[in-house]
Amino acid sequence: MRKEFVKAVDEKRLSQALLAAYADEWLAGYYYMLTAHTIMGHVSGEIAENFMKEAKEELTKHAPMIAERLQSLEVELPRDFRSLWEMSRCKYPELPQDPYDIDGWLIAAIKAEECAIDGYKELYELTHGKDPVTENLAKDLLADEVRHRTELINLLSKEGTKRLLA
Repeated sequence: MRKEFVKAVDEKRLSQALLAAYADEWLAGYYYMLTAHTIMGHVSGEIAENFMKEAKEELTKHAPMIAERLQSLEVELPRDFRSLWEMSRCKYPELPQDPYDIDGWLIAAIKAEECAIDGYKELYELTHGKDPVTENLAKDLLADEVRHRTELINLLSKEGTKRLLA
């Protein structure tokens, strides 16, 4: 691992945290795309559009940002897509069986975003004052995930909000 800008960070923990974040972004992208193609109902078009936008951001912005950091630290990216599930910190919450349960699909995504938020907070704390490049990466990704969570919460129905808080 290159150490020019990294001071007193547990290299193994840093690598694992970044690989888990990379895996989580890929899984979120897949599940958001799946959601966009699965949900049905009177507001499903608008919500599907939001999920496709989020999937695109996870796969074309977040995952590449993390990949670049891993490469700069000389950490090899996973070569087997199946390993992403194993590396994932968040996995993904269980999805509803009913494609019309839009609130259920939104709640699953909100829970995934909350896991990502926790992961980026931990990455920020791990690197704060020790690895400014990864610290800034974690801060930027954390802000995006908080925004995603807020946007998803705003799409919930009144009943969905109650379900989320239950």
